[in-house]
Amino acid sequence: MKVQKSWGASGEVVLSRSNDDPQDLKSQEPVFIAFDGLPVPFYMESVQAKGNRFIVKFQDIDSLAEAEELVGREVTLSQEDPEEEDALVGLRVRDRRSRRIVGTIVDFSDFGGNAVITVATETGGDVLLPLHEDLIAGIRGDVITLTIPEGLL
Repeated sequence: MKVQKSWGASGEVVLSRSNDDPQDLKSQEPVFIAFDGLPVPFYMESVQAKGNRFIVKFQDIDSLAEAEELVGREVTLSQEDPEEEDALVGLRVRDRRSRRIVGTIVDFSDFGGNAVITVATETGGDVLLPLHEDLIAGIRGDVITLTIPEGLL
């Protein structure tokens, strides 16, 4: 599926629908939209099937401008895309606050919708870090910059 365009002024979007897509999306289950190569979960407030497309209102997308940011992006029903997971492994992780490299991502896991990366630290240990859109400050080259919550390092 793909976000084709915005719909109205309240943040709704139009999703294309192929023959492989389910006839009904479950609004309780998140869909995943890729940002900088990372699957970000979005929960749906409402879904309407209209011919070969869906009209969807996502939680926390409440304006035309916010909906426009989603236009053109791929939408998947699962974040378990091996290519996306492989794209994360090997990236170096920089802490946004301290500006220092923490280590290198060696694994990606999904625990019931909560994405977690395993980082081999520069000091020789491993640390699990949450991977959520609110924590990603940016990706440049082979470095992902995260706002790492206090107490995790």
